[in-house]
Amino acid sequence: MSRRFDAVLFDFSGTLFDDGNVLTPCGVQHQAAERGVLLGFDEAAALIHRTRERVDGPRGLAEREGCDRSAERHRAVWTRMMTESASGFRPDADPAVLGESLYACLADPGSWPAYPDTASVLKTLHAEGLKLGVVSNIGWDIRPTFDELGVTDLIDTFVLSCEHDSVKPEPDLFRIACAELGVEESRTLFVGDDPVKDGAAARVGLAVYVLPSTRHRDRPRGLDAVLSLAA
Repeated sequence: MSRRFDAVLFDFSGTLFDDGNVLTPCGVQHQAAERGVLLGFDEAAALIHRTRERVDGPRGLAEREGCDRSAERHRAVWTRMMTESASGFRPDADPAVLGESLYACLADPGSWPAYPDTASVLKTLHAEGLKLGVVSNIGWDIRPTFDELGVTDLIDTFVLSCEHDSVKPEPDLFRIACAELGVEESRTLFVGDDPVKDGAAARVGLAVYVLPSTRHRDRPRGLDAVLSLAA
């Protein structure tokens, strides 16, 4: 019996790796200390709270729009917002240094924990002979995050917005991924968590599976369903 798909493409953030608590007090403390600023745990937590209010508020969301098209633009937009959030936080600490510390924490491979079922599902799909790819709106190279999980060799292609000057829901990244894998769009399944950005793969001819919006870093993401769909 022939299977329905030849390849499975995955989103990164919120699909394979958890995005709920990327900025942590310990992570920010470490990055700030690397830059000569010592923060207490509660101080780091307060700084993260200020930062989230800035970057996730209406103004921040508007400024972030499209910044994933290049690594340079992403860094510039995010460090500016993070520096602004750190302005006046502590008189003896340079806001620019705190902004760089926050951004370094955001882009640190260790800041992105994989869901408990990520590695096992990728390994099973790979063992079954399906080609695998990651298609992400992201502002930096996420391959080191997969290195930490030990699954980079399972991924046949990484198609990142910052490397192609294109972002989902535009069709380019989906088409590039299928071309790099040498598969037909109609024989490819896309798995993501955003009905709009990831769901746009359907307009290119891919089948789409959108994961539930509720998620927790310590609980399986529900990726086992992909095994049944891809069988």
